[in-house]
Amino acid sequence: MMGHNFERFEERQAPEPLPRSPWRESLYQYLATIALILGAWYLAWRWTASLNEHALWFSVPVVLAESCAYLAWALFAYNLWRTADRPSRPAPYWISECVSDLAAPHRPLAVDVCVATCDEDAALVRQSLEDAKKLNYPYQIDIRLHLYDAGRRPAMKQLAESLEVAYIVPEERDGLGTHNLRRIVEETQGDFIVFCDADTRLFPSFLEHTLGYFRDPDVAWVQTPQWYDDIPQGTPLGDVLGRRFGPTGLAVGKACEAAAGPIRIGRDPFGSDPTMFFGVIQRRRDRADAAYSCGAGAVYRSDALAEAVDLARARRVGKEVGRFAKGISDRECRADFVESVTRQAAADAGVAPYHLRESEHFYVSMVLHGCRNRRWGSVLHPRIESKMLSPQTSRDAVARRFRRTLGLMEIALRDNPVFSRGLSLSQRLLYAQILWSCFGSLWHSVFLLAPIVFLYTGIAPVAAYSPRFFVHLLPFLLAAELAMMTGTWGVSCFRQRAASLALLPVDLHALWSVLRGRRFPTVSRSNRARDLSRLAEFRIAATALTLGGMFFALVRLAFGSHADPGGLLANGLWGLYNVVLLSGTVSLSARNVPVEPSDAQEVQA
Repeated sequence: MMGHNFERFEERQAPEPLPRSPWRESLYQYLATIALILGAWYLAWRWTASLNEHALWFSVPVVLAESCAYLAWALFAYNLWRTADRPSRPAPYWISECVSDLAAPHRPLAVDVCVATCDEDAALVRQSLEDAKKLNYPYQIDIRLHLYDAGRRPAMKQLAESLEVAYIVPEERDGLGTHNLRRIVEETQGDFIVFCDADTRLFPSFLEHTLGYFRDPDVAWVQTPQWYDDIPQGTPLGDVLGRRFGPTGLAVGKACEAAAGPIRIGRDPFGSDPTMFFGVIQRRRDRADAAYSCGAGAVYRSDALAEAVDLARARRVGKEVGRFAKGISDRECRADFVESVTRQAAADAGVAPYHLRESEHFYVSMVLHGCRNRRWGSVLHPRIESKMLSPQTSRDAVARRFRRTLGLMEIALRDNPVFSRGLSLSQRLLYAQILWSCFGSLWHSVFLLAPIVFLYTGIAPVAAYSPRFFVHLLPFLLAAELAMMTGTWGVSCFRQRAASLALLPVDLHALWSVLRGRRFPTVSRSNRARDLSRLAEFRIAATALTLGGMFFALVRLAFGSHADPGGLLANGLWGLYNVVLLSGTVSLSARNVPVEPSDAQEVQA
């Protein structure tokens, strides 16, 4: 089935990188500066002159949530501040062109291409391996293919043997389906390592277009954009209404599109399009050597990756040893104890360097960027060099969200790169932006509940919804929205905002799992389908509560028992915006999840 999905979209061409416009970038910087100033002015007024002293239990959490959201917005605005693409360089002929050692041998480059799989369809993995075999290079090069099978499946071993591909399995089977970078480093001997997921189909020109960056001996990895060529493109609104309501519907749909631009129904149902992340966010981070590796579609310098493994292992062991050393009173003895035990423990082959699982490539980026012995750099190559499959079901999309959020939260709470001494100020801020945003569920929860509380109770989070309130708030919201529209080069942020609200239970569950120290749970398909049903119930309940509160408040106003029309207007619009966000994402009901034969077996078990 997976192979069929690829074949259906074989003719689709990868889009070009988003064009950079210096004048639009300058306009964004101007608008963002105004928005930052207006936001700081609004928050200063909120904290000093607008708290509801009669309901501090409500007012303080709301203004605290506003402050957290403003910080997240400010960090994101800094992320988008400027674009500085690295100039492409010609593909190297000898390995000596990629290192600083003058005595390096003049020999062809050796590249290891590793395709990782856990439980994906064999036909899908075969396609990825066969495409990797088609890699070309303008000069002589030694390419070695590897299949990393986290699931230890006999069928994968047979596939590797039939394609004459090296077969690698993890040291331990944890059922998490993640890469074990230390294991891969130990089993490969090339100068560079290309990482692919089971559905990553490399273009033949991948190596030719990426290895040139390694002429700079300080470049540790190059990340290429991920592109899902199977994302549904949707149907024009006019066609949808025309089929439903005839010529009248067609005319209405055409009129709407003429006024608002192209509107396509059913496009990207799971919000999987990575254009915003790779084409805007990651590309802007590249100016500060802070575009982190995402695994699939990345090529590493092997020496840098090996160094990252050693550093990460020592980093983790050092933290554990430090706990036992706290009881030693003498400072010099404690330092000697930590150094000796850390060195011995890190040398132990049984010590796993990555306890962060799903975000191990992010962790590698953090470790290498923060390395004080050598200033390792990174590159975000703006052009698409491979294609992948998007999540095929709601279950897959939600599971991916959960694992990514949990991994980033674990890093933020246990090994935060913001406090690494080797990072520059720009790198600290850009890493803080990613990690801070993964806790957005905390303030988004407040923003969802606040209008509901007011609509039902009349209790306001501000002293009064006076003209001063609107004078402070509206200019900031307008400037911030204009800045984002300009700064994202026309790529809509709506789906990201909608997902943040609709997937609140997923993000909160991830946070709770991290706080309890739980590993990624192995969950049956039937349980995951039930979780999706609960997500749908959450969205229905939140929408019903909000709309019900609006109706209740309007009835009270009509009978003269609601004394705050300004508050009703502000919270009504706020609640309506939340409803639009909740309805703007894919339906996550259980009926969207195809039931496989193994589901019934798991239920019976």
